[in-house]
Amino acid sequence: MTISSEQWELILNQYDMLFWKIAHRISGDNAISALEDNYQDICIAALNAVVGFEKKEGRKFDDFWGEIGFDKYIKTVVWNAKNSKGKQITKRYPLTKGVVSVFENEEVLNLEGHKATTVESPAIVRELSKQLDDEQKECVKMLLEDGSLIHPSGKINTSQLSRQLGISWRKAKKLLVSIAEIMNNDL
Repeated sequence: MTISSEQWELILNQYDMLFWKIAHRISGDNAISALEDNYQDICIAALNAVVGFEKKEGRKFDDFWGEIGFDKYIKTVVWNAKNSKGKQITKRYPLTKGVVSVFENEEVLNLEGHKATTVESPAIVRELSKQLDDEQKECVKMLLEDGSLIHPSGKINTSQLSRQLGISWRKAKKLLVSIAEIMNNDL
């Protein structure tokens, strides 16, 4: 179920411009989604489409090459790959916004005494507490003190938080949403 270099050349001759067009349409953070990376992902999806079509049809590449069914299939697969990658970029955007490339901005590496800013930084907590009501402050304090409230993925365990705060899950979720809006972040 592998294709030869001659067969890959056939695919590139037919679909290379489409692959580049799709790669250009994947937008978002260039640090995690460079044009060349997007193109490679689309090419891999095309290779997977060939394998998938061979399994689906039970025929070899040379038997179905040039058929309308394969043409539609490979185009659908590469466009779906584009949509999947775009969805991943969108999902990660709150984590990556404001991040700069160290390759394009080498001066970032040379900052002396630069300390990473995290939620635990006292200055951020002080600034944030000026904008929060008492209930929101209690929630933030609990999150900072009890790491078990935060899943490994970074999402907050709303059920456990609601139990510890003695409020309903819905109220805890609303509380988290209100804090997230103030922080301009996604909890």
